[in-house]
Amino acid sequence: MTSLLLVLDAGNTSITLGLFRGEKLIRRGHIPTAGTRHAKEISRFISGLPVETAILSSVVPSATRSLKKTFRALCISLFVTGENIKIPVVNKYRIPSQVGQDRLVNAVAACERYGAPAIIADFGTGLTIDLVSARREYLGGLIIPGINLALEALTHRAALLPKITLAPPKEFLGRDTKSSMRSGIFYGYGAICDGIVARLKKQAPRARVVATGGQARLIKPFCKSIQIVDPDLTLYGLFYTYQASF
Repeated sequence: MTSLLLVLDAGNTSITLGLFRGEKLIRRGHIPTAGTRHAKEISRFISGLPVETAILSSVVPSATRSLKKTFRALCISLFVTGENIKIPVVNKYRIPSQVGQDRLVNAVAACERYGAPAIIADFGTGLTIDLVSARREYLGGLIIPGINLALEALTHRAALLPKITLAPPKEFLGRDTKSSMRSGIFYGYGAICDGIVARLKKQAPRARVVATGGQARLIKPFCKSIQIVDPDLTLYGLFYTYQASF
């Protein structure tokens, strides 16, 4: 049987899991980052398959510690990006250790799957928009409150604004409170993304624009600059990182 590789990306809200058989992503899933059920959830995800190796990127130190214990208990070898496995990208950040590992992993995947230069918009708990040079150097990027985070802050701090579901607006000009909020979120974040990409394109005119993250598909119709939506970008970045090391 072709060897299996488990890849995990621990974000602030959820841990995204992927299972590779050879070069093929055969299974994907999500579990909450918070909590103590990681071992049960991961065991259920791999369903007794003979997984011997895993690779993790994490922006949550407490989750990293928990997952290390989990994999020791499961007798699965764990590689952690930034610790015992090197991400194959040149990091040009002023203080390299400050870059989220997921952003570097995304850079690897964008280059491998779509070529360099690349602009990567990751719509997660935070929205990050990063630039990778034609020489596959991670040059830096911008961090913006994510869509759900912005919406939660708006409803929490404004007494007269209701909680709403994250659904695309039916019209640009909102004519009631809920439709105005939806228009603001979707067209607003589309404009943010388009504006930032336009400025980055001045530095890298040939860069392809790749979007990933939980809201990437939702925002795509409102963001003209996005060329590719790849929800599995981070998972593939972890796979390529492992492949480059072994």
